[in-house]
Amino acid sequence: MSERVEDGGPAFPSTEDHPNYDFPMHHLGMSLRDWFAGQALAGLLANPGGPFQANDRDGWDIVNCTLDDVARLSYQASDAMLAARSPSEPLNARTQGVEGGR
Repeated sequence: MSERVEDGGPAFPSTEDHPNYDFPMHHLGMSLRDWFAGQALAGLLANPGGPFQANDRDGWDIVNCTLDDVARLSYQASDAMLAARSPSEPLNARTQGVEGGR
């Protein structure tokens, strides 16, 4: 079994009233790790010298790497961003409550 990766907690938590019941519904959204990885992926793909480059044959194509490489690099960047957020404050202490989150 793989080891659990610290994901930084929810990136877009929200609460809304349930339309049929008298209690709120909580939505955690995606993890902060996934959000950071998506942002890194967008940056990699938007870079003209990055993994996707124009070519004469079929427009755009991936070069010098595989899609797996691009995904892995995106998550490596995300993990580095999570690690750099606050070295003096334990990650779990920042993710306990939605109200006090960043």
